[in-house]
Amino acid sequence: MKKFFYISFLLITQLSAQQLPQYTQFIFNKTGYNPAAGGTSLLAPTEIIFGARTQWIGVNNNPKLAFLNVHYTFIPKRAYKNWHSVGVYFDQDRNGAFIDNSIYACYAFHLLVTKKTEMSVGVFAGAKQFYINSTILDRNDPAVAASARSFFAYPDVVPGIRINNKKFFADLSFWQVSILKQKGYFSSKQIGSPSLLPPHYIFSIGRKFKLPLENKLLVALNVRGSYKSIPNFELNVMNYWYKRFAYGLSIRGKNFICGIFQVRVINNLVMGFAYDMSINKMSKPALNSAEIMIGVSPVFGTTGERKSKSAVDDCSF
Repeated sequence: MKKFFYISFLLITQLSAQQLPQYTQFIFNKTGYNPAAGGTSLLAPTEIIFGARTQWIGVNNNPKLAFLNVHYTFIPKRAYKNWHSVGVYFDQDRNGAFIDNSIYACYAFHLLVTKKTEMSVGVFAGAKQFYINSTILDRNDPAVAASARSFFAYPDVVPGIRINNKKFFADLSFWQVSILKQKGYFSSKQIGSPSLLPPHYIFSIGRKFKLPLENKLLVALNVRGSYKSIPNFELNVMNYWYKRFAYGLSIRGKNFICGIFQVRVINNLVMGFAYDMSINKMSKPALNSAEIMIGVSPVFGTTGERKSKSAVDDCSF
């Protein structure tokens, strides 16, 4: 039994160290995937988005994700060719007894490269906290008793670049490029030391198509991975109707098929829901997942829209 615990302890720690938080509604939470995506729209200065995700519904101590993004854009008062945005981003990844908290300051610079297209570069700078909730583990086990309960890894720097207009976007960001190990999480004598943090990339690309009756179809692909792993692919297909409702499907490799529904409750409030169904051989032990996101800001509406010969808008809801 103790041998089984040791093996599980090592595997879970290694897996949690290698994976980044992943959301089905990656278009909604675009800043969480790329710091350059913050402030790409000039419809309103302030944007607040938060959300949560629960995996394996019904299983005790199942994986859970949560995030909060607060962004402010310095909108030019007159004609513009470039502008800036700042913000903070927090996310938490809970996997049983293991908790990964990340907090970042964000800065992005946006430049018009044509009358309708902007290029943005951005960076997250912050720290990660790796925490063990020992209350759900056997405290009498030597591996648990001797392990550090909490450890901070910093600086965690995430660079990103984005190109977008009203019909198209492309994102690329790089993660875990400045912290490569969970140094201090375990001493040199404990199991799982050191747990590696290999660099990751996240790439997204999307195209919006105009359809009859005020419908717009957005097809987006997200690719992520590390130099050690096979890339993970996820395809979103969303239909937006009158900028009031959005619905669609997502396919994540050969493992999940997901339904997505988004609604603008009022002009500056958008809510999004997603439900993932497992379609692989692990469909029984790895149950379905649910996700909710909420965005609060006139950035989602038409209030305050700027009129300009060089008007740009983000390829989103």
